[in-house]
Amino acid sequence: MHSKTLISFLYCCCFFIAAFVTAGMLPAPLSADNGDVPVELQAKLLLTALTYDKHLQEKPDKHLKIGVLSFPSTPQSQEEARAFFKTLNGFQDKKISGLDFDTAILTYTDSITLKKDMTDNKIDLLYLARGDMKIIKDVVTLTRSEKILSCAGKAEYVTGCGVTMAVGLKDNKPKIYLNRSSALIEGADFSAKFLRIVELIGE
Repeated sequence: MHSKTLISFLYCCCFFIAAFVTAGMLPAPLSADNGDVPVELQAKLLLTALTYDKHLQEKPDKHLKIGVLSFPSTPQSQEEARAFFKTLNGFQDKKISGLDFDTAILTYTDSITLKKDMTDNKIDLLYLARGDMKIIKDVVTLTRSEKILSCAGKAEYVTGCGVTMAVGLKDNKPKIYLNRSSALIEGADFSAKFLRIVELIGE
């Protein structure tokens, strides 16, 4: 594992959180169910969270593929997905637990097509842009069966749909929400250190 890269990346995340809070750039206080965190900060926190996944550290091919999924039936979903995709591409010089990573943008039509798209693109992690919660639940059923880690930018998808991990707001500050049971089903195993600093759901 490249310790200097990880330390630098963690420092960067801490710096950005402090900057957003100090400068008052976060939205007015919101509940965890509807708080949106800026896309760039979401990406930094979610990528950093992956460094705590013990299974990821043991990945034999030393490469991580991240899919970004949009839902055409939901307004702003494609815009949100493109923004997250673009942000991730800006971090491709980073290594995640020693792994290089690249990204693919996917569009939801139905579960059968999505399964094929994820298989063809060899997706390891799927970021879900905003979408209908019933469809989100269907996607989670698929990520669990395919052992693909699910994450999102809305905490309500963890609390209400079974998505493994999301960045939301708590007390007007960014917080990572984690459904540990879902994480284990999808093949992730986060360290005890990480579990102490996140908001655990469904425990």
